Amino acid sequence: MSTRLGEKECVHFRSERFECVNGRWFVEIREEEKPMGPFETKERAQQAANAYAKDILEGRSPVGSLSDQYLFKAFSPK
Repeated sequence: MSTRLGEKECVHFRSERFECVNGRWFVEIREEEKPMGPFETKERAQQAANAYAKDILEGRSPVGSLSDQYLFKAFSPK
């Protein structure tokens, strides 16, 4: 792996972004300190994460995208 001039070489770790706590699923995202969730299933958490990533790639703000995800979660059938 190459490094930029003046930077030390270091090891980067990937971590699982999905976490189950007390049977509820959460998604860690870079733009927020708190995870997004809770969701009933890991699949629902993955759907929300995919929708969030799509919004960000399309140029929407992280705040707007998060607001939409919370609305999606709140009004989705259980």
